[in-house]
Amino acid sequence: MSGYEFPYSLDDFETLNHRRYLCQICGSTDRDRLYKLYLDRFLPPGAVTVRFVEFAPAAPLAGYLSGRTDLDYRSADLMMDGVDDVVDITDMPIYADGSVDFFLCSHVLEHVSDDTRALGELYRILAPGGRGIIMTPVMPEGSFDEDPSVTDESERWRRFAQGDHVRLYDRYTLCSRIRASGFEVSALDSRTFGQEAFARHAIAAGSVLYVARKPDTVAEALPPGA
Repeated sequence: MSGYEFPYSLDDFETLNHRRYLCQICGSTDRDRLYKLYLDRFLPPGAVTVRFVEFAPAAPLAGYLSGRTDLDYRSADLMMDGVDDVVDITDMPIYADGSVDFFLCSHVLEHVSDDTRALGELYRILAPGGRGIIMTPVMPEGSFDEDPSVTDESERWRRFAQGDHVRLYDRYTLCSRIRASGFEVSALDSRTFGQEAFARHAIAAGSVLYVARKPDTVAEALPPGA
C-alpha cells in the first residue's frame, strides 16, 4: 500500500495479523479464526435450529458452518459464484422480516455505496433478539474517510486501503452507524476470549470483534425516557 501513499501501516489495522494471516492447514484467515472462537463460545451446537446467513462467505469457515446440523445455513453474495442466495445487501426482498437468527457480515460494508441501507436491511431481516457479526477494516480513531463517488482505483487505494473500497472506518464511526440502525453493539476483544486463546489461534492481540444484537422489543430499543 505504500506505493499508493496510504498513510497507515498494516500494523495500524485493528484486526489483522498480517504476519500469520493464513492457516497453513485449513487456509482460514485470522478473522475467520476469531469468528469461530466466538461461535464456539456463544453459539455452540444445540437442539434448536438457528437460521444463519453468511454474507461474502469465506470457504474454510463456510465449510464448518454448513456442516453444523443445528444451523439452517445460507451463503449470500452479489458477485460470488456458488452461493445459495444472490443478493444485494442494500435490498434483500428474498429474506422476510425477522427471518434470520444470526448473520455474519464480514468485510462487506466498506464496498457498499450506501452502508446505512445495508445496515437497515440487516436489521430488518434479523429476528428480535437475534445477533450478527459485523466486521470491516478498522483504523485508528479519527481516520474515517468515505466518498462513494471516487472511482479511480489508485485514489481508492490511497484513501481507503483497497481499490474496491469506498470508505475507511474507524471504531467510533462503525459502532455509531451500527447503533443508528437500531442495533445494540458489543466490542469483544482479548479480555473476552483470553490472551492465550488469541495467541493459540494467531489472532493479533489488539483484535476486536463487533457483535450486533436486535432488541427483543420496540420498547427495549428506545433510549431511556423516550
